[in-house]
Amino acid sequence: MGDIVSVRLMRHAPTKENLEKRYLGWTDSPLVDGFVLQKVDQNVTKVYGSDLLRCQQTAESYFPNATYISEALFRETNFGDFEGKTYDELKSDERYCAWLDNPVEHIPPNGEGFDMFCARVVEGFLTLPKDEQDYVLVLHGGVIRALLVRFAPEEKTFWSYDVPHHVMFTLTFSQEAWKEGARCMSLSVAPITGKPTM
Repeated sequence: MGDIVSVRLMRHAPTKENLEKRYLGWTDSPLVDGFVLQKVDQNVTKVYGSDLLRCQQTAESYFPNATYISEALFRETNFGDFEGKTYDELKSDERYCAWLDNPVEHIPPNGEGFDMFCARVVEGFLTLPKDEQDYVLVLHGGVIRALLVRFAPEEKTFWSYDVPHHVMFTLTFSQEAWKEGARCMSLSVAPITGKPTM
């Protein structure tokens, strides 16, 4: 199967902010204290992902024998002034309501625009080396959504994808599509499973 390229996308494990439903973008939060992650694959030797701690810590647990290659282009969106806050804390802010209604047209104050975020993420993906058959990426929820919008076999909207912490998305590309940065042939979604920790 030398003409097939497989790309596995996984979201990092939860942080305290995730559990509290706070906007978490560029804040470098660690995973929840005492959260035990199972090993997913001890044979993986290389994992790509965001340069933020929560992705690196997840990769270290899932793939204990892998080298982690961090890339700032794979960071979550920058939520600006909404960072670290919850819906309830923001719901009376007109700027927040406008952004929720139309995140493409409105940018969080001191944050990052939607199109700029998606372009940055896709740029990171397209700069991955092209000479491997299997890629593993540990990323943020919004980053995975942006990649699925651009590379999944069918065109869907950003918010049509549900990206929980415990799911793996596998994109299968033909060699030609992979090299050209075209859409993949197939997308499968499965729970992240591994060997239980002792």
